Amino acid sequence: MEDKYAFFDPMDKEWKDVMDRMRKTEREWGAPFYIFHENLFVRNLNLLRECLGGDVGIAYAMKANPWLVKAAAEAAEYIEVSTDGELRMCREYGIPGSRIVLDGVLRTEDMLRNAFDMGVRRFCIDSAEQVRQITELCDAGMSGENSVELLLRLGSGGRFGMDKEEAVQCIHICDKNMSARIVGLHYYPGTQRNEVGKLRRDLEYFQQALNGLSELPGFDISEIQIGCGIGFPYFVGEKKEKYAAAMDEAAMFVKELRKKFKVIYEAGRCVASSAGVYVTKVFQIKDRENEKILFCLGGTNHLQYPGGMLGIRTPHIGNTCRMSSGRVAGCMICGSLCNEADVLARSAAADEGVQRGDLLIFYGAGAYSATEAPNLFLSMEMPSVLVYNRMDNVHAQDIRCVRGHSSTYRLLDDRM
Repeated sequence: MEDKYAFFDPMDKEWKDVMDRMRKTEREWGAPFYIFHENLFVRNLNLLRECLGGDVGIAYAMKANPWLVKAAAEAAEYIEVSTDGELRMCREYGIPGSRIVLDGVLRTEDMLRNAFDMGVRRFCIDSAEQVRQITELCDAGMSGENSVELLLRLGSGGRFGMDKEEAVQCIHICDKNMSARIVGLHYYPGTQRNEVGKLRRDLEYFQQALNGLSELPGFDISEIQIGCGIGFPYFVGEKKEKYAAAMDEAAMFVKELRKKFKVIYEAGRCVASSAGVYVTKVFQIKDRENEKILFCLGGTNHLQYPGGMLGIRTPHIGNTCRMSSGRVAGCMICGSLCNEADVLARSAAADEGVQRGDLLIFYGAGAYSATEAPNLFLSMEMPSVLVYNRMDNVHAQDIRCVRGHSSTYRLLDDRM
């Protein structure tokens, strides 16, 4: 029986087929590159649903990894989108607007018009101003004959979301406009919520806010979209059980919500992290008296783990050592940037036989790796993005390139 918390395993066994072909993949596409595992990702979404209860809907937060959105459409009810660029990707992949929830604080008129054109009719609302903006476009005929569904985002003490007073404003606006109706609430307290005690306080805060709003006249909702922000065990020595306990806490809260509401669970990091690796190549080795320093292509401009503390905490790393000695040595692994802070791991285990040209594989790179790292530094090329999908039989076409190595700066022709 499969472990329902397997999506918290950084070095998942599902990667074996890909690892066996990594050197061939590098010869074809060149290092460094990301590779994202669609089958593993879909399995993670299904396991998450099992943890939460089978009739819970899933909204995939596309910002975690936009290159997994096609696979997400197979297993998630909704795709949570925050920018025009993400909307365009959904359009290119043929994801209908009825499957999209528009979230985030950025709401230009052009972006909203594009969303309406795609058939998006479901919006998470961060402020009363956003409600006014949407109702004005509805009055102008942008929504057609369909009413727009709004989810009010409740704040959790930070700059996002709204308090009770602003929620009341939203209710009054919608009372005067039949083209937009409030169907539910949205709540997301933040990311890397791994401590049960902290998560419990976040959920209690939401429950109190929900109870207060439920007393208001005219406030009648049927849905809750909630994300608990549970993180991922990126580093050696972290206990999977800690994250599983946080997920159990979330599941218990969702179970109670389901007694009164339709529940959509918003997830990104916890389901995408194990579904990606970052692969780079050693180009220089320095043997010091007390340590070995490996320099690799790319570096922290391509990969940054949350809470990595400049490489002090060691991520899960594999290697394709061509001259394995069978002995393990402590190594510092650095990137190729002219910056002392460009350290991926200060004390990692690597084969003593590692040599120039060997590949290093960084696990747990499926979420926010290719989207949050500061790619512009030193005008270096961005890595290729590869996607793996295991077909009925393993063959060359199951790894495809969705973005080749690309320059961070495109120079305009100034000869005119």
